[in-house]
Amino acid sequence: MIYGNVELFNVERLEHRSGIPGVMLNRFSKAAVDGLDRGEDRRGYLTQSYCNDIEIRFETAAQEVTAEVGAWDNDGYIAVFNGEYFHSLHHLPEGRLSVLKLQRHPRLALMPAVDDERFNRYIWRLVFLKRFQAVFGEIHTEQGKIGPPLYNIRPKTMLAYGSSITFGAGTGPASYLHHMWILARRLGYQLENKSMPGSCFCEISYGDFLSDISADLYYYELGGNMRLRHTPDEFRRRAEHLVKETRRKNPEAPIILLSIYPLLGSIPDEDHEKAARVIASFNETIYHLADPADRIFVVDSSQIISEPGLLSYDGLHPSGYGNIMMAERLYNIIKNMI
Repeated sequence: MIYGNVELFNVERLEHRSGIPGVMLNRFSKAAVDGLDRGEDRRGYLTQSYCNDIEIRFETAAQEVTAEVGAWDNDGYIAVFNGEYFHSLHHLPEGRLSVLKLQRHPRLALMPAVDDERFNRYIWRLVFLKRFQAVFGEIHTEQGKIGPPLYNIRPKTMLAYGSSITFGAGTGPASYLHHMWILARRLGYQLENKSMPGSCFCEISYGDFLSDISADLYYYELGGNMRLRHTPDEFRRRAEHLVKETRRKNPEAPIILLSIYPLLGSIPDEDHEKAARVIASFNETIYHLADPADRIFVVDSSQIISEPGLLSYDGLHPSGYGNIMMAERLYNIIKNMI
């Protein structure tokens, strides 16, 4: 999406609210959000506002730029890049726009192009991290013009939809290095992350929304958060709708399905026997949806993470080290599928 003099990547909807300076950025359409499950243990309406992996991109010859960005409902962080090169990390206090003074390092012009370069070094990328509502004010400079990036070749897009694991939980609020980010970089794709922590219930409205997005690769981690909330029949109905609609509207792009992580069957305070039965049934649906001849593949998640030593303190989400290991394992499998 082009907005003023910048590109807003992974943004579907802009929202202006009285009393809030700038514009609020959202990854999902209103129609998708309106179709979310509602109820006490249905967190989708909260997490749909999270801004993880939203990017503000622009290009300029100026050495210094000023960015006005904010976190409205919670403290947050934003990571800044010059192309593929990490530049800086900034804390965004809750409830106001922060003014970031950004300066291009003089050595940047002397740096070689990286082998897997998706973005040239003159493209500024401001990446919102994790769980808050992002607000964008403006980008300006006194040294020249600012405009949306001029891509020689636009990077291919990997669309990801999944639970908090695919969202990037476990790496901390200030880290962009979750396994999907690393995987996209390894594959040479840009990541459009539509994951929903505490949710990802494959609502029909989300199947319609996600399948409408044109991408070069689709990555769906389905069913983990539905295992004790939805019946196998309901999971089958929703998962089939998502996968079949994605294939119908995007007939050429590979679709990667992930079986349910085994660790979700052994959470200490849950009914292990029930979880195991439901997960087995859900996995039957996932494997039934696979069709390698139609470029719909399943990755066995037990090959991706099963060791407790790769988890964070909660025994559920992968740690930073775990995310690195997951990304490499996924890369070695998926590179042969696409």
